[in-house]
Amino acid sequence: MTDIEIRPATLDDLDGLSHDSAELFAEDGLARDRLRDPDWPRDNNRAWCAGLIAAPDALVLVATEEGTVVGHLIGTFSPASSMWTAARAELVSTHVAPSYRGQGIGGRMVEDFIAWGKDRGAARLHVSAYTANSAAIRFYQRFGFVPLSIELTLDVD
Repeated sequence: MTDIEIRPATLDDLDGLSHDSAELFAEDGLARDRLRDPDWPRDNNRAWCAGLIAAPDALVLVATEEGTVVGHLIGTFSPASSMWTAARAELVSTHVAPSYRGQGIGGRMVEDFIAWGKDRGAARLHVSAYTANSAAIRFYQRFGFVPLSIELTLDVD
């Protein structure tokens, strides 16, 4: 196995990051939510990822093998506000290419996110997963994430 490097993303990683993020969108979002627009990644993903790389309150990590992106993690930080009494960090997106799963890559990125959130003073770290994605739920629970709320939906058409 070649060494996998996990590091902050740069604009040089934008093509690979955008592709990996689109893979997650197709694998998880499109498969589990019929209201997702399948063309969103093609039309928006590159600009969305570039904006996050430049954002001071975002963590964008890439897992690379010999310069090729094989996984990513995106997190955001929100300071305390008039509504929220303490700072929070949200793990927005994480994905590892299927052929690289089971090697601890995702876990290393989640551990980096947890450390980043704590270092910034977050009192709560948050991640959401589709209820049908039991593997993702189990994965996050291994790092101490626990259910806080449940989202209920009613599709009317």
